[in-house]
Amino acid sequence: MNSVQDVWNAVYQKISDAYTPTAANTWFAGAQPLAMNSKCFKLQVPSDFQKEIIINRFGDKLTAFLTELVGFSLEVVIYSEEEQEQRKRIAERIVDVDDITSHSLSQDDYTFENFIVGGSNKLAEAACRAVANHTEDSFNPLFIYGGSGLGKTHLLCAIRNSVRAKNPSMKVLYLKGDEFTNEMVEAISQGVAARKIFREKYRYLDMLLIDDIQFIGGKESTQEEFFHTFNTLYEGKKQIVLTSDRPPKEIKTLEERLRTRFEWGLIADIQPPDIETRIAILNRKAKDLGVDLSPEVADYIAQRLKKNIRQLEGAIKKLKALLILDHVEINIAAAQNAIRDVLSDNVTVPVLIDRVLSEVSSYFGLTAEDLCSKKRTAEIAMARQIAMYAIREMAAVSLTQIGDVFGGRDHTTVMHSIHKVEDEMKVNPHLKSDVDEIMANIKAAGEY
Repeated sequence: MNSVQDVWNAVYQKISDAYTPTAANTWFAGAQPLAMNSKCFKLQVPSDFQKEIIINRFGDKLTAFLTELVGFSLEVVIYSEEEQEQRKRIAERIVDVDDITSHSLSQDDYTFENFIVGGSNKLAEAACRAVANHTEDSFNPLFIYGGSGLGKTHLLCAIRNSVRAKNPSMKVLYLKGDEFTNEMVEAISQGVAARKIFREKYRYLDMLLIDDIQFIGGKESTQEEFFHTFNTLYEGKKQIVLTSDRPPKEIKTLEERLRTRFEWGLIADIQPPDIETRIAILNRKAKDLGVDLSPEVADYIAQRLKKNIRQLEGAIKKLKALLILDHVEINIAAAQNAIRDVLSDNVTVPVLIDRVLSEVSSYFGLTAEDLCSKKRTAEIAMARQIAMYAIREMAAVSLTQIGDVFGGRDHTTVMHSIHKVEDEMKVNPHLKSDVDEIMANIKAAGEY
């Protein structure tokens, strides 16, 4: 036998002889041999049903006939065309998801025009614009700090891109703090000539932009090198812009001489965006991804994702995936699905609800059963309303689901309770203090 097809022809004949030509033709119609090696014989058939019948009714005979023909034992592996087509569709779906999740701005696309400005970042954005336009010499160095995902990298890249567009001859360099360290270590390992090249690369710049400068903290040689680089650029009136996750005074492993230099110019912080800015960011991201986002859905997501911009972007990408892959309508239910993982941070909703009930009842000297009961004393009613508010803030659940937690109360009752707490917190600082403490305790109870 010269080919896998010859082997299959011989096996097929044996099947016809052992059963009937009709049985062989019925169940092996369209069967095609794919490959054969020392371990297995691969066969493809048109349908999943056909594959199942062959395995269950003819599997043992197929193995025996093959062993008889080739002289050694082979495993028979059967594929179906339906199965192959399904794998292809899954692969295409994965590609679609990759396209969706990778649809974010590259560093070259970061501009001031696509940076959403709000009260939480207004000073930092204005200072970066001034630096890019060379309109304020006193902003040197410019030090921007804030948590992860709040737009520090966007602003640094916006400066670089703006300066390059206006003056291509300017030597502008953007990099991460750990990249500076890695380059310096490599230069040291390669000898004097490499170290000289390293110094010339940084000390003859017109503008140096370093993201996450805190990473040089605790690295003695790196700080020594950066100290001299900083001095050279500063004395030459070259612009330096640095970002960090904390202000200079809180980078504990930073040398004092660097800390004081970082404080020479302007220090601007970026806080988590307020509700209006979060909604604006959601609408911009939705427009970029072609997602039709209603005001209700945007408000729902913005009310719950408060930590950083990446969470907001991730929610829109998830909605895009749900729209394309599952053809869902972009509504509140879809938004709940999109942000569930981000909200819970690996804490299940039931566990989170239990924590809320436990903390609120303990805080007011009640029991969880009191909160879920029909009792309407003033103290229990207020505690119940705070618990509803806390669940709504911290878990991706509907008003109806919250009502079910509290003895099957109507969703309008839940909504009224939540609004009452929100309104009262605006005018009652004592209540706001109570609620803030309760929320903090709930978060501190585990990996929220």
